[in-house]
Amino acid sequence: MNMMKFLHCIVFSALLFLLLGHSLNAQVTGAIKLPKPGMMKPGEYDTTALEKAELLSKETLGLVETPIDPKQYILGPNDILTVFIAPILYKPEVPSHIDIPVSPDGRIIIPGIGAIQIGGLSLHEAEILVSAEVMKILKSPSVSLTLRKMRTFKVFIRGAIRKPGIIPATPADRVSEIIDRAGGLMYDASMRKITITRSTTSAQTQTIPVDLHDFFYKGDKSGNPFLNGGDVIFIPAQSSNLTFEVSGEVGKPGIFEFKEGELLSSAITSAGGFLETAIIDSIEISRFNADDRTIKTWFVKSTDTDITLESGDRIAVRKKYNWRKPHTVSITGEVLKPGRYAIDPESVNIHDLIERAGGLTKEAYPQSSLLIRQSDDNNIYDIEYWRLMALPPDALSEREKAFMREKKREIRGMIAVDFSTKQSKGIPHMTLEHEDSIHISKKKDFINVFGKVKNPGRIKFNPQFSYRDYITSAGGFSTRADEDETLILKQRGEQFIAEDDEYELQPGDQILVPEIPESKVTFTQILSLALTITAQIVTVVGVLYTLSQQSK
Repeated sequence: MNMMKFLHCIVFSALLFLLLGHSLNAQVTGAIKLPKPGMMKPGEYDTTALEKAELLSKETLGLVETPIDPKQYILGPNDILTVFIAPILYKPEVPSHIDIPVSPDGRIIIPGIGAIQIGGLSLHEAEILVSAEVMKILKSPSVSLTLRKMRTFKVFIRGAIRKPGIIPATPADRVSEIIDRAGGLMYDASMRKITITRSTTSAQTQTIPVDLHDFFYKGDKSGNPFLNGGDVIFIPAQSSNLTFEVSGEVGKPGIFEFKEGELLSSAITSAGGFLETAIIDSIEISRFNADDRTIKTWFVKSTDTDITLESGDRIAVRKKYNWRKPHTVSITGEVLKPGRYAIDPESVNIHDLIERAGGLTKEAYPQSSLLIRQSDDNNIYDIEYWRLMALPPDALSEREKAFMREKKREIRGMIAVDFSTKQSKGIPHMTLEHEDSIHISKKKDFINVFGKVKNPGRIKFNPQFSYRDYITSAGGFSTRADEDETLILKQRGEQFIAEDDEYELQPGDQILVPEIPESKVTFTQILSLALTITAQIVTVVGVLYTLSQQSK
């Protein structure tokens, strides 16, 4: 029995040793198991914009832009008309108004009058004809005809459209609305060579050109006609060679579909017109020579509106130099009026800006203040930085790794300004640029000590203390502290090895005591930790054995 209890103790101790051993391994290697990220779900696309556009176009079916012109509206099957006949005293049984649909063969039937053929007539012509026919039988003082409800018919749409097929339409619908109901144009669709094929008789058809470019870019409705029943809309693909380009200071620069006879003025209008920043007396036009390889370039004025363009022309509208260029800087932190300030270029310095901001507060600490220049392009043109970024980490030398570490710590755009100079109330006379930002730090009366110390935290600043005095105040170095790599972190981003003594501790500085990395863990340290754990296991086993003996 005692032997069984002893074996149980041994098994328990072994399990405990394994658990502590796992803990030891984690301490030595620093291995941490992280959960795997969730997988992306493929095939999720946002189609709500297309669906909303189609729904809106269907809801507008039959809505009219302006009052219908009776002389322009052509009647057809399924139009519903209201015939008004002024009251007749000797025939009170005759209704004063009747709603009558137009039959598929284009006729209306008026009770007591008969059938009247009005299909293909305008509403105005039909009213004259109906009035004359009614007057032949009834001596009414007046007869009128109004359109109560427009007919709905079908049109066909084919070509570079998202949903080709049959689309319901009314006489008030234009080609662009039918395209919307069909899902919109494909990316390669032509807007300038669309055609409508319309039947004029049973044996003849008419081809009507459509130019939606002018409608979309200029609001010109003339190239976006109304439709008739049975119309066939065909949208061809756009030729990649038939284009022109407008760039620079225009409302909507881009590449546009070319049409024979395109004028410079029309091209500028398509691109949204000139901006106020545009130089309009020297517009640059580039055109291919006859060899289709070399180009010629010349300049024209905006008044030369009758210049005819050719396919492939490129129009560049240049910007006025420094035209109303904004110059704004910001100042935050310990000033009385922080915020953004408009400045004159190259005439306002840091001292001027602080005075405009009401001056420094009593809590200001200029020695740790910052000037950040947003226009800094140091990283953009740093060839060495981008060369190393393209290499795998394993291919970098130690010098290159050190360079990259420091480069990534760098505060991009920080200007080295000595705010602590005695000149002009402690503020230098450095000229500011657009989008510069200044932060005036607040006084701090502590040093922050963190990392591998026993009691990390803030310690009140003492000008007589060295970095080791602060570490002592934080309880001293803890287990596995890398004392030789202790860092002093300044508020402006500088870093110093604590032992180098090339710095001056100031309020707000931080002291970082890093952990010894895996590569620097010595066998003696591992053995010491293992012996400590083994001693703990032996103690546990001894206690358990003693308890088992007492239970006899």
